[in-house]
Amino acid sequence: MQNDREVLFQKLGNTWYVFTETQNDIVYSALPEGMNPHTTKLELFEVIEDHMEKVAGHYNAEVAA
Repeated sequence: MQNDREVLFQKLGNTWYVFTETQNDIVYSALPEGMNPHTTKLELFEVIEDHMEKVAGHYNAEVAA
């Protein structure tokens, strides 16, 4: 399965966050300590995209409830 979800990375303080949009709402998650999108190997971006898909699914389930 191809993941087409777009993500935005933003550093706030010492922590990097990843943001995405789902059903016209923004969801976000902190990256693990020490992870930097500028130095992270490309394979880890697939893990990040999968994680954001799970976060978005959890958010959508809460909104629907």
